Amino acid sequence: YEIPKRDWSSDVCSSDLTRFESWSFFDPPPTGGNPDSQFVGNRLRVSLSRSWKRVDVAGSLQYVQFGGLPSRAIGPGFLGTGGLYYFHANSTTARGVFVPALNLRLKLPHGLTILGGRFGYTSGAESASGHPRIETIKRSRIDSRLVGDFEWSLFQRSFDGIRGDVDRRRWHASAAWLRPTQGGFENSAGTSLDGVDLGAFTLSARPGAVMPASETTAFSYVYSDDRLVTARPDNTGLAATRARITVTAIGGSVVGSARAGAVETDWLGWYAYQAGSWYGQSHRAQAFSLEGGVQRPKGWQPWLRTGYSYASGDGDPRDNRHETFFMMVPTVRRFAFTTIYAPMNLRETFVEFIVRPSTRLRARADVRRLWLADGADRWYSGSGATQRAGSFFGYAGRSSGGHTGLGTAVQGAADVTLGRHWSVNAFAGGMHGDRKSTRLNSSHVSESRMPSSA
Repeated sequence: YEIPKRDWSSDVCSSDLTRFESWSFFDPPPTGGNPDSQFVGNRLRVSLSRSWKRVDVAGSLQYVQFGGLPSRAIGPGFLGTGGLYYFHANSTTARGVFVPALNLRLKLPHGLTILGGRFGYTSGAESASGHPRIETIKRSRIDSRLVGDFEWSLFQRSFDGIRGDVDRRRWHASAAWLRPTQGGFENSAGTSLDGVDLGAFTLSARPGAVMPASETTAFSYVYSDDRLVTARPDNTGLAATRARITVTAIGGSVVGSARAGAVETDWLGWYAYQAGSWYGQSHRAQAFSLEGGVQRPKGWQPWLRTGYSYASGDGDPRDNRHETFFMMVPTVRRFAFTTIYAPMNLRETFVEFIVRPSTRLRARADVRRLWLADGADRWYSGSGATQRAGSFFGYAGRSSGGHTGLGTAVQGAADVTLGRHWSVNAFAGGMHGDRKSTRLNSSHVSESRMPSSA
C-alpha cells in the first residue's frame, strides 16, 4: 500500500514585539508641550497560510496595545512619536485589532502570478536580484522609498488591491493597483483609505542582463488623494477642505556589488522625477541618491558606506508651482532613523559603519549631516496618509525661518539574536540642531522581540 502524496502545505506563525521608547525632543516655547516622554507598546501577530500547486491563501490578525502614551508631547507640532500615537487615539492606552493580510495568489504557467485581496507592498522590492549583497543594500536603502508598509510603527499599514507579476530568468515585471489602509499612528487601523489610490509598474533586469554585477530597475508610481483632511503639508499657509493631489513619479535605480581584491565594493544610484497636480498647482519635483561602500568579508566583516541624497523643495510659496518632492506613502524610518524628518526638501550626506562580530550580533553607527534643500520651504516629517479624514494629513511641516541648516544626527543600533525565538534590537540617536530653537538633546528607542512559530 502506497500513501498518497499530499499536494498542499500549511503554515501557522505567531510573533510578538515589545518596544520601549524614550524621547527628549527639541525644546518647545515656554507655552508648548513637554518634550520628554517614555512609553511602551506591544504588537502580537498570528498568521495562517496554505499552499497548493497553483494557489496560495494567506491571512493574519494582529493586536496592538500601548501604555503610558504622553498626553502633553504636542505643541507646537508633535514632540516625538508618542505625541502622534496619542493624537490619533486621544488616549494614553491606545489599542487596536487589525487584519493586515487576507489574500489569494494564483501561480499560473510561464512565471505569471496574480495576487488579490489585502497584502503588504514595498516599492523597490518587487523583484529579487538573486544576489545576497544587492538584496541587503536594497532592503536598507531602496525598499519603501515611495510605497511601504510603515512597518516600524506598531499599527503599520497594508494595501487592498491586485498585483500581477511576470518572472523570467533575466528580468521581472510587476504591475499593481493599490489602496492603503489606515494605520501608522492611527489606532483604528485596517479601514481602507477610500480617497487614496496608487498605481505601480516596475521592470527589473537582474545582474548581468543590462549591467555587469548590477540590478537595474525602471519604475512608475501614480498617487491620487482626495481625502477629507484639512491639513495641507506645504509652505503656502493656505487652508484646505480636502486633499487634491495627483502625482506621478517615474525613475530608475541601479544597485550593484563586485569583488575588488580582498574587499567587496557596492554602489547605488536612485532617481525619481515627479509631475502632476498639487491642490490646483502644477507639481514638478525630483530626488536622487548616490551611495557607495566597501567591506572586508572576513572577521567582523567591517562595512563602510557613504552617500549623498537630495529631495527638492519649493522656493516660492506664492507662485503656481509646487516643487517639494512628495514621498507618497513610504516607510520613512529606513532613511531617517530618528523619524524626526522625512526626505522631502532635504539634502543629506552620511557615513555609516557596520560590523558583524558573530552570527548573533550586528551593530551599526552613522553620522548624517542634514540641510533643507530650500529655506523658503518647510522641515517635513511623517510617513504618509494614516487616516481617511481629519486634521492630520500624514506629513507635518515646521517653518525653517528661511534657514537651510537643519542639523547633525548621530545614531547607532544593535541587533542581537538570543535564541531561535528571541531577539533584541536597541537604537539610540541624537540630533544637534543648527538653531538654538530646534536643539534636540537626545532620542532613544529600544525594543525587544519574541517571535515564535509553529
